[in-house]
Amino acid sequence: MGIDVDGLRGDGKGLVLYFVRAANCPVCLRHVKSLAGLGLAARGVAAAVVVPGGPAEVERVRRVAGGLAVVSSDGVAAHRAAGLGRTLVMQHSGTLLFDAAGQESYRLATTMPHGSFDPAALGAAIDKL
Repeated sequence: MGIDVDGLRGDGKGLVLYFVRAANCPVCLRHVKSLAGLGLAARGVAAAVVVPGGPAEVERVRRVAGGLAVVSSDGVAAHRAAGLGRTLVMQHSGTLLFDAAGQESYRLATTMPHGSFDPAALGAAIDKL
């Protein structure tokens, strides 16, 4: 995927990756803040935000990400590798959960960012890990 998932996951029971549409997407930034407020580390789950673009875009998102790791998608390479393409000019965004073995156990991806993050559904998926 172009991202060191094992390095981000650590020794926990899972890893959440939230792929933002763009660093200046206000809906995505609200989702990042919400993700940061879920207290996933206390549940043994690591979380990271994947941003299309480079260091400037990563820094913009890092300002609202609390203690979450924020990494670059190296353009949109990681987004594409995760199956998050584009519709016309709109980069897809989404939430993915991987278990301790690195297997994807939850995916919510959409063209419009409003539907790309659901804390209740993510919490239920984490409960099943």
